[in-house]
Amino acid sequence: MPPAMLNLGGRRFVVIPEGEYRQLKAKATRNGKPTPSKRRLSRQDRGDIAESRRRLAEPGRTSADEVFRKLGI
Repeated sequence: MPPAMLNLGGRRFVVIPEGEYRQLKAKATRNGKPTPSKRRLSRQDRGDIAESRRRLAEPGRTSADEVFRKLGI
């Protein structure tokens, strides 16, 4: 089936077979921009996260939610 033109509401669309559409889509993703890789945490970042978790777990600490609730914010 050759591509066909379709006019709907003054806008023009091209109708192509599903198989051809899938091939074009696959080709576009292979040749497109690479997906950004997730940033790996450094040792310093992991240490900072662990320290903040330890400090939050200490007794006597008040979380920000509790402080805001007391202040009425």
